[in-house]
Order: sequence, then C-alpha cells, then structure tokens
Amino acid sequence: MLLIIDIMKSGIIAVIGRPNVGKSTLLNRLIGEKLTIVSPRPQTTWQRLHGILTTEDAQFVFIDTPGLETDKNSQFISALKKTTLSAVNDADIILHIVEPFIADKEKYIIDELKKLKDKPKMLLINKIDLKKDKQILLPVTDWYADLAMYSDIIPISAITGDGIDILLHELKKYLPTEGMLYSEDTITDKYEKELAAEIIREKMFYSTRDEVPYSAVCVVDRFDESQRDRIIRIYATIYVEKASQRGIVIGSHGSMIKKIGTSARIDMEKLLGTKVYLELYVKVRKNWKKDKTFLKEIGLK
Repeated sequence: MLLIIDIMKSGIIAVIGRPNVGKSTLLNRLIGEKLTIVSPRPQTTWQRLHGILTTEDAQFVFIDTPGLETDKNSQFISALKKTTLSAVNDADIILHIVEPFIADKEKYIIDELKKLKDKPKMLLINKIDLKKDKQILLPVTDWYADLAMYSDIIPISAITGDGIDILLHELKKYLPTEGMLYSEDTITDKYEKELAAEIIREKMFYSTRDEVPYSAVCVVDRFDESQRDRIIRIYATIYVEKASQRGIVIGSHGSMIKKIGTSARIDMEKLLGTKVYLELYVKVRKNWKKDKTFLKEIGLK
C-alpha cells in the first residue's frame, strides 16, 4: 500500500518511435506488468494504451502507441499514424525512443516533433545493453543534441532496466498537474476483454512467425464473467485476409490453433486471477485492412 501525499504531480506521457525500438517493452518495464504485446516483428502495437504508474508523490500516465512507419502508405498504416499523432496531441510530455544509432527514418518523427513548440520532449536511446563499449553512444547523443529540441537525452535499456530510475526522476520535473488522474491501484485503462484479445494476437504472432505477418486481427465476441470466482468464459474470433492464412492459423488437425489457445489461456489466467475457458474461431475477411468500417470497429479510425 502506497503512502500517497496530499499534493502530487501527474501527467500524460506519449511514448513514440519507429517500429521495434522498444516502446512496448519499456511500458511493461515501467508498469511492472505485461500490458502490451512485445514481439520482434514491427507494428505489433495497433491501438493506444494507457499504462499507469503511481508512486508516493507522482502519477505517470504513459501512452503506448503504434510504431510510425514512414515508407509505407495504406489505409491501415494511415490509421496507425492517426492513432499515434492523436496521442502526441493529447500528451503533456513526449518520449521519443530511438535505437543506439542514427537512422534516416527518424526524420519524419523529428519533423513532427518540431511542430510541438510548447511540450517537453525527451529522447531515450534504448537498447544500450547491446553496446558493450558505451563510447559508441557519444556520436548518437551528439547528433540528437545538435537538434536542440530535446530537454533531456537519456540512454536506457528497457530489457535490463538501466536508466529507468533516471528517466522517472527527470520525467517528474515536467509533470504539470496536481492530483491523480486515476486511482492509485489502476495500472491500465484497457478493459480485460481488450487485453484478452491482445494476448491472443501476441500468441498468434509468436506461433505463426512469418507465415501470417499482419493479416490477422483478434476480436473477443463474448466475455462471460458471470461465474468469475470459478471461471471466465471467453469466445474470440481471429480474422485473416486469405483462406490459405486460415489454414495456417488452424494448423494440421487443429494443432496450431490449439497451441495458440493453450498459450493464451495460461497468460489470461495469470492476468485475470481465475480459471479461463477459451474458445477460438478463425474466419476470412478479405482486405479488412482497407475496410474503413471494420478498422473503426476494432478501434483504428
């Protein structure tokens, strides 16, 4: 139980960056719970998610966002960009995460951030655990420092936790609000139903690897917690774009869908604190990434 002081600072922090720079890993590290998908594949985060960290004198509301792709253009990628830029506009502070090298593809994000004159922007150089010689980071740090747009530049490792205490200490300086935005025991604004869908999607990513890249999405059709003290029954549908992909997700004699379901159920039981009955269906919905109505239904406008 935290001893919360009467006057505390709080604020909303948008976590942005290119795909696979470690945004979701950082959020999970900060909150201490697995709230969002972590995968070696790009674009595994599709929706904005609030992860909430409450300490004795501060409340940090982090927004995890989809990775910003700059070299792809489609209805789906456009929806992801809108989701990210909406989070940036709503935030009090911007955390821009990069990898420990200079990437040309950062230019798009840097140009967008330059438009935000009135918001503190911090740069996090992630994955420093991959660099044994920390001197290698100096040219990267200098390059970003020369842009003169970041209030702080902090090397971190979302995997090991290096630099996280420094990050929180510096972030606290820029929190604008007095009082909490959420209750002290809240760690996310996502409903359990949405988290269940994310867990299923993550297990599908890991199980199918490159066979079903980003042509699949999971929707929880029914979340029955009427007997929550004994069991929660979850019925969900995985949508794919092609019949061949449906066959891959189901697998020989149902082996793949069974593997996905078993792995997802174990994580759900840890999250929900009770037994879970999980029933999965796989359906073909052609070109769903181009279907504005469907994208809106799954939270991508």
